[in-house]
Amino acid sequence: MGENVTILSGPPSSLGIMARGLRGILPVVGKQGKLKAETRLPTRSVGLDVTVDADRVTDYCDVVGLNNTGEVPIMYLYVLSFPLIMDLFLADDFPAAAVGSVHVENTITRRRAIAIGERLSLRTSVGNLREHRKGMLLDFVTEFLDEAGESVASEVSTMLIQQRTSPSDEPAPEPPKQAKPGPPDAYLSVDGGLIRRYASVSGDRNPIHMSPLGGKAFGFPSSIAHGAWTAAAILRLVEGRIPDAATYTVRFGKPVVLPARIALYSKQTDDNGWEIVARDRKKGFPHVTGVVTPL
Repeated sequence: MGENVTILSGPPSSLGIMARGLRGILPVVGKQGKLKAETRLPTRSVGLDVTVDADRVTDYCDVVGLNNTGEVPIMYLYVLSFPLIMDLFLADDFPAAAVGSVHVENTITRRRAIAIGERLSLRTSVGNLREHRKGMLLDFVTEFLDEAGESVASEVSTMLIQQRTSPSDEPAPEPPKQAKPGPPDAYLSVDGGLIRRYASVSGDRNPIHMSPLGGKAFGFPSSIAHGAWTAAAILRLVEGRIPDAATYTVRFGKPVVLPARIALYSKQTDDNGWEIVARDRKKGFPHVTGVVTPL
């Protein structure tokens, strides 16, 4: 991964993460310089040893609407990696500010079931800087090792740093034409209170999720749901049918403005996996598209 590893004594506090994130947009210390393909990213990794906490998993399952089976839900691996991602993203040597970035995709690969109470070593690094029509993409990659040093899972969080790039001048691709979706398989309701509970459990207290004023401050009509909450909550449609060894790929579309009632659709794929889409129930555009693929 990186040339060296910084081992954290414990996860950064959510309030500390928020304070460091807001500091990054101040005019004196902000670092919103334009990224280029050759921009040097930190070559170090951040490490943290954790024991999967039973109470926290219970709270997580409750707030995303999943049954607690005694094993780690696949999207919970992102929650474990989040403080390490933020530690790298908010560091003084990171060449861009985290505030204003957009989480566009997650790929989580779980190689076996992970039990509550299991001891894991996490290692997170960043790389793969590349151009996008709306800016620059980069990947935060986390490996999860068991006590024997075996990799039991990996997680890739793809972030978009918004800025002009050379593809910005190219014509925008035609949006794919989509047939009007039929009746949904289920509905998913969410409000600000539920999302604030998720923020407490996950440690992600970004102001855009915490209050309507916080959302409006960043250009939204109100507060918005965490994409990671939606990505976890839609898995209730296929609960009990996700194999222990699987990859969950999530693409984030337009945010869910709170409060909301979302339409959910699912279908089985050719490889015996599942595609689940959370759509705006009136306009039909996707908020989150998740694909579960057996390994």
